[in-house]
Amino acid sequence: MKNETLKQNVAKFNNDVIANGGYRYTTNASYSSVTANQRMTKATMARIPKGVRSLIDIGCGDGTYTAELARLLPDIEILGVDPAADAIARAKRLAPSVVFTVADLLEPGTLPQRVFDVGIIRGVIHHLPNGPVGIRNAARICKMLIIIEPNGNNPIVKWLEKHSQYHIEHEEQSFTARELDTWCRSAGYGQIQIGYIGFVPMFFPTLLAKIIHFFEPLFECIYPIKKYLSAQIVLTCDAHIQ
Repeated sequence: MKNETLKQNVAKFNNDVIANGGYRYTTNASYSSVTANQRMTKATMARIPKGVRSLIDIGCGDGTYTAELARLLPDIEILGVDPAADAIARAKRLAPSVVFTVADLLEPGTLPQRVFDVGIIRGVIHHLPNGPVGIRNAARICKMLIIIEPNGNNPIVKWLEKHSQYHIEHEEQSFTARELDTWCRSAGYGQIQIGYIGFVPMFFPTLLAKIIHFFEPLFECIYPIKKYLSAQIVLTCDAHIQ
């Protein structure tokens, strides 16, 4: 039986698509959401190695960023999966050249029964009621994983989780790099690189977001600042133990 917490969360994302024509952070998105997502796409592209032939976007949502990957990586086979059926329907309309299907990361039987060169899990783990299981299921079908998650060390991220209506409604949480690293190693990945990127949180006031974005390149060069104040953690997991 599907976990009721996840089922309720999926329903909320389906409702977002019905009400907005897409997710709030992709359709008529605020400056902060656009800026944060651009940084995540840049980080994703920088970590995809040459020679990759297949890629799965796990938790692709409404397909906005899967479509962008398809545009930037025209020679790679890309599959997008998500448990929200209305989001998948929107993704198919947005990027008809990409294959999209409904699948649940916590239910391995719904996932493709094949192995991909790279799997991307962008902003998904913090929505799951059981993150370690989700990563373990992804590891079964991905030689390499690129995981991007809100930075659990960041006090602003933690504040938004407790006070932002969107974050509360979607039951968002965040984890430290150590927690995510532990889950990935338990899933069988032997080499894990951790990075901290971006300083603009989603749904942040525009003026403050612009000021933060201006100083972002500098902040990303200072380790203590980026570890504790960056918006996102990026993990590149490779050398999967068979």
